[in-house]
Amino acid sequence: MDSKQEAFLKELLADFKVEAAEHYQAIVNGLIELEQQWPEELNQHLIETTFREIHSLKGASRAVNLPEIEWLCQSGEHVFHLLKDGKLSLAQEIFDVFHHVMDTLRIMLSEVENKEKSIRIDTIKNLQRKLERATLSFRKETNEIPPPPLYQTAPSQPEVTPVAVQPPSQENQKTAEEIIPETMPDTGSIRISTKKLTDILSQAEELIPAKMALQEHIKGLSEIHSTNESLQKLYNTASQFQRSFSRTIDDLLVSVKTTLLYPFSTVLDMMPKVVRDLAREQKKEVLLTIKGKEIEIDRRILEEMKDPLIHLIRNSVDHGLEVPEERTKNGKPPKGALSIVILQETNQQVMIRISDDGHGISKKKVLEAAIRNGFITAEAAGKLTEQEIYALIFRSGISTSQFITDLSGRGLGMAIVFEKIVKLGGTISIESAEGAGTTFIILLPLTLSTFHGIPVTVQDQLFIIPTNSVDQAIRITPDEIKTIEGTPAISLNGQMASLVYMSDVLGIPFRKSKKPGDSSVPALVIGTNMSRLVFIIDEVMGEQEGIVKDLTPILGKVKNIAGATILGNGKIVPVLNVSELLESAARIASGTAVKTVSDRMAMEETKTQTILVAEDSITARSLIRNILETAGYSVKTAVDGLEAYQLLTKEGFDLLVSDVEMPRMNGFELTARIREDQALRELPVILVTALETAEDRQRGMDAGANAYINKSSFEQNNLVETIHRLI
Repeated sequence: MDSKQEAFLKELLADFKVEAAEHYQAIVNGLIELEQQWPEELNQHLIETTFREIHSLKGASRAVNLPEIEWLCQSGEHVFHLLKDGKLSLAQEIFDVFHHVMDTLRIMLSEVENKEKSIRIDTIKNLQRKLERATLSFRKETNEIPPPPLYQTAPSQPEVTPVAVQPPSQENQKTAEEIIPETMPDTGSIRISTKKLTDILSQAEELIPAKMALQEHIKGLSEIHSTNESLQKLYNTASQFQRSFSRTIDDLLVSVKTTLLYPFSTVLDMMPKVVRDLAREQKKEVLLTIKGKEIEIDRRILEEMKDPLIHLIRNSVDHGLEVPEERTKNGKPPKGALSIVILQETNQQVMIRISDDGHGISKKKVLEAAIRNGFITAEAAGKLTEQEIYALIFRSGISTSQFITDLSGRGLGMAIVFEKIVKLGGTISIESAEGAGTTFIILLPLTLSTFHGIPVTVQDQLFIIPTNSVDQAIRITPDEIKTIEGTPAISLNGQMASLVYMSDVLGIPFRKSKKPGDSSVPALVIGTNMSRLVFIIDEVMGEQEGIVKDLTPILGKVKNIAGATILGNGKIVPVLNVSELLESAARIASGTAVKTVSDRMAMEETKTQTILVAEDSITARSLIRNILETAGYSVKTAVDGLEAYQLLTKEGFDLLVSDVEMPRMNGFELTARIREDQALRELPVILVTALETAEDRQRGMDAGANAYINKSSFEQNNLVETIHRLI
C-alpha cells in the first residue's frame, strides 16, 4: 500500500469513527427509550428510527471493510425488522442482550484503527447466538421460516485489520461519493480539529503576559516626572497602543473560546446508558429526565466535568434512590426519579442541577463519619449549620455508606468532584431533605476564562490565590479573635469562622510579626458559605491577570500548589491550590494535624490492634500478613473458615480479613456465623476474594461483611485504608 492509499484510508476511518459514534449513541438512546416505554404500546416511530440507525451503521462498516461490526449490526437489524413488522414481542431478556451487544460495539468502534483487537470472533458469534435465541423465544406465531443463524455467514478466519480502500477513480467514483457524502463540509463551513483550535487558543493566551508587561512599562513611564515634551508624546502614544493591543487580545480570546463551545449533549448523551446499567445492577427502577443539554459550554470544561458528573449520577442511583420495595413501603412510586437540568444563568455562567427523590442525606451519619475520621470533635459537630454539615461530604474519607466495595464507600469520590469543580472556577452546593431527596447544584463558568488571581505575601514570599475562591479581604484586630475549643476564630456575618496563619498551612517558618504601630493584620476569607476559613497573611497586592502553567515534571506534585503564573515584570509566582489549602488548613484549625510519628504515638495510647487473617492459600496468606504487620498490626492466621471461627471464640481480635472460597467453612458462612454470635457480632469483617460479580458483593453484604475487596484490583493501600476506617 503506497503512502497516498494509507493517508486516504486513515482519513476515511477517522470520518467513519465520527459517523459511527453518532449512530451508536442514537441506537443506545433508542433502546433506553423503548425499555422505558415497555410493556406499554410501543412507539413505532422510535422503532423505525432506531432500525435506520442500525442499518446506517452496518452500511458504513461495510464501506470501510469492518466485517465484524457489520455482522453484529446485521443481527441487531434483524431484531428491529421483526419489531417493525409486529412479529416480535419485546422482553427484558432481549433488552439485556442488546445492551451487551452495544457495549461490545463500543469497544470495537474504539479500536477500528488498532491492529490488535480485544474482541475475539468467538465473542461476536456468541452474541449473535444470544440475540437469535432471544428472538426465537419471543417471536409471535407466524408461518415464516426463521432465517439461518447469522453468525454462519462469517468466515472462520476473518480479516481483523482494515483493507486498503483505493482512492476514487473513474471506475469507483460513485462508491466513494456514497461512502462520505455526510462527512463533507457544508457550503460556507469547514471541518477543523479541536486540537488545532485549542492550539490557536493557547497561542492567543500566550499574548497575555505581553499585554501585562506592556502595562508595567506604561506604569513605569507614568511615574517619570518630566517636562520634556517628547517624553510626554511618547507616553501618550504608548498608552494608546497599549489600550488597542489589550482590546485586540481580549477580542481574539473571546472569539476562539466561543468557537470551542460544545453542547452538553456530548457528555450527557451517555448518561441514560450509565443510569440504565447501574439501575439494573442495583435492582432499582429509575426514570431519568435531562433538560437543557443543547446549552453550550467550553469543550475543556466538558472534558473535565465528565467524570464528576458520572460520579454524581452514580452516587444518586447507588446511595440516593431506594429499591422499589422500600419506595413503595414509604409511599413513593416504585420507580425513582432522577433529573439533570442545565440552565444558563448569565452570559458567563452555567448551572447544573442533579436531583433525585431518594432518601436524602443523613446529617447524623455525616457527622458520625466526620468525628470518626477526626475532622471535627463531637462538641463542635453540634454547632455546625446544615450547609456546614453538607460541606463535610467533600472531605476525603467522609462516607455515609456502611458497606465498602472497590467502587464506593471510601469517601474519595466526592472530594475529587469538589476539587475538579473548584479547579475549573466553579462551585458546588447541596440541598437535601431526609426521606425526600437530594439536589447537587453546580455553577460553572461558560468558558475557561483567563486566570485572575490575588497576589499575597506570606513571610516575604509571593503567592497567588485564584480570585473566584476569595470571598473577601478583611483586617483583623486582636479583640475580634475568640477561642472556641482551643481554636482561634472570628465572627463573619453572625457565624464563627476558624482562623489560621497562611504560613503555618504552607509550612513557612514564622520570622516576624505585624508592622510596628499597626493594631490589625490583613486576612483573606477563602471558600464558600459551605466551607470558609480565614487566612492571616502579610499583604494583599491587588489583582493579577494571566495564565496558569503546570509545574515541571521534575518537581512532580507539590502540596497546596496548583501551578505557576508569570507577572508583568517577568517574575514566576506559585498559584495556590485552594481545595488542598482548605483541607490542610482545616486540620490545623481543628488541631488534628499530625506532623511527626512521635505526635501520632502520643495521641494513640492504645494497645497494638490484632487482626485475624483467614486464607487457605499460603501465598496470599503470607502477602496479607506482611502488609498488615508492616502497617503496625499484630496478625494471626487461619487456614480456613472453621479454624478462624474457633480462634475468634477463644481469643480477642479487632478485625477479621477473610477469603471467601475456603474448605470446611467459606467466607460467607464464616461472616454469617459471626453475626449470629452474640459475643462476635460487632467484629468488623473484610472479605478479600476473586469473586467479582454484583451478586457476590450483594451476598457478602447480606452475610454482614463491612467491606468487599476484589483480588483482581487488590492494592496494599486499599486494604490498610479500609482497616483504618473500620477500627
